[in-house]
Parts: sequence; structure tokens; C-alpha cells
Amino acid sequence: MTDQDPNERQRQFKRRGQITAIGLMTVVALPMLIAYVLFQTGVGIPDGQVNQGELLDPPQRFTQWQPETLAGEAWTLDPDQKRWRYVIPVDAECGERCQANLYLTRQVHVRLADKAYRVKRIILPVGGEPSDALLEQWRDEHPGTEVLRPEKAAMMASLADTNLPGNPVSEGRYFLMDQEGFVMMAYGPDHTGNQLLKDIKRLLRYSYED
Repeated sequence: MTDQDPNERQRQFKRRGQITAIGLMTVVALPMLIAYVLFQTGVGIPDGQVNQGELLDPPQRFTQWQPETLAGEAWTLDPDQKRWRYVIPVDAECGERCQANLYLTRQVHVRLADKAYRVKRIILPVGGEPSDALLEQWRDEHPGTEVLRPEKAAMMASLADTNLPGNPVSEGRYFLMDQEGFVMMAYGPDHTGNQLLKDIKRLLRYSYED
């Protein structure tokens, strides 16, 4: 048996060193690569860790907005019926954006099927009284939807204390209220029905049912 050529031993040693270096680099780089792909695509991220809407920080108690029924009675949360609620601020004329928000939230509500009873919608006229014709239209096209008048100054002051200040009507924004009466998530013109549906389904799955 002849001794191995020194040059061959050196080449093998060099190859082993390269393989080891590549392996170490892979161990270090692979987690970063995976994290980048997950961040960019959302693939593999658990469903329960992604909110489609924007969380209101801090959440605001809806009663701070001093809502009243059309009959002038103060609105209170029914402790025997814990519901999630979409709160949709609108102007007195309910223009194109208003109509779009009402339509989108209605379609999401319908798509909840047998879980729809756990969600309600509130139309919130801000800064003006809707006409009788508009109220009639809402009753026809959005049956079961409450219409409440907020105290505009109280509502704006409440929102000013959050990460989303401003006028929700002019910005086309609407909100999700939790079962305890806290306005906790906001949506806008860029959100789709599928995004709303994804959020509300997740929340219904992990919240109590009366």
C-alpha cells in the first residue's frame, strides 16, 4: 500500500473545510432566510397572529361617545347579549364611501351564516341628521342595523387620545367593537371584505358565546 499523495490529502482537507464552512453558513443564514420569506409572504404564519384591521390604541369605550337612539334615549350595552359590533360613522347624506362601507359590512355579516347572530352593526350619523328617506333606505337595505346618534365632540375627543385621531367620516374609517363595548379595531377604504371576514371569524372562534 502506498502512502497517499500529500497534494491529494491537502485537497481533501480543503474540501472538508469548505463543506464545513458552507454548513455553518447555512445554519446561520437559513433561519434569517425563512423569517424573511414568512414576513414577505405570510406563508406559514399562524392565522391567529395576524390582524387585518388596525388595532386602536388604547381601545375606547363606546359609551364615551354618548350614543343615543333616534328616540333620544341613552344607549347601553345589554349584559345578556354579548355581541361583536361594526360601528360605521357616516355623514348626513351617506355618500359613496358611506354606502360602500355599509354594503361591505353587510356582505361580511351575511357570509358569517350561522354565526351572524353574534355580530351586529351600528350606523352612526356624525354631524348631521339623516333624512327620513335615508332612514327608510337603511331599514330596507340593512334590516336589524341600529342607528345611533353620537355626541360628535365626545367622539372626536375620544379618538384624539388614540393612535388613530382624526375624522373617521372624511377618512372612510369604521370600527369593530368587542363584546364588552370597547371600540378596538379600525378599518378603512383599503380593507376588503375577505380581510374583515378573516378577523371576525378569528375573534368569534376565540371569544365566548352566550
